[in-house]
Amino acid sequence: MAGSHSDPLAHPEVRQGSAVRYIAGFISTVVLMGAALVVTMRHGLDYQSLVEVVGGLAALALLSQAALFYGLDISRAQIWKGVSLILTVPLFIITVGLTVWMFQSLDQRTMVMPASNAAASQPTLLQ
Repeated sequence: MAGSHSDPLAHPEVRQGSAVRYIAGFISTVVLMGAALVVTMRHGLDYQSLVEVVGGLAALALLSQAALFYGLDISRAQIWKGVSLILTVPLFIITVGLTVWMFQSLDQRTMVMPASNAAASQPTLLQ
């Protein structure tokens, strides 16, 4: 029994990380985010195209980070990383979506700008 676990570094979970992968992940992320910055700063696209291009570059950066930093692949040894990602992504989307919805509805209900005519007829605390 002791012979089967003599080298803890022989497990595929431990051996997946390397300096080359981390450097490649860092460089690919910096290049993709730099490309998004250049596209944004040039103002060469209309709003819809700009959102699509920047969103696509961000998605590519996330995929490169998932593959190179997180070590996400389809191998049998890494199945739990895939399961954790599948369970985490919907929670993240729900959290961000509900936060945006909450702040948008709060803004609509609390930051009502009175019209120029209605401003004179609105009672204040002193009236």
